[in-house]
Amino acid sequence: MGERGQIVIPQEIREKLKLKQGEKFLIINDGEDIIFRPSNKIKSLKQLEEDIIDMQIASKRWKEIEEGKFSKSKEKEFLKELKNW
Repeated sequence: MGERGQIVIPQEIREKLKLKQGEKFLIINDGEDIIFRPSNKIKSLKQLEEDIIDMQIASKRWKEIEEGKFSKSKEKEFLKELKNW
């Protein structure tokens, strides 16, 4: 993050998501994590709610991995599932 609070989105991600200069974002903070969602990609509040729930599940799983509460097989399964999100 720059000194003025600006965040740079890597070019590879900008190209993949077809983001343009001046794009507007919805920023959601659930206390620990942040979601940046391009405003024009939000299809419905229901979809947004589901995305937030997915983020909370992923955050919980990462904590379990860090705390050693996840078996290696479950960790691999989670990482595979995360790629599909």
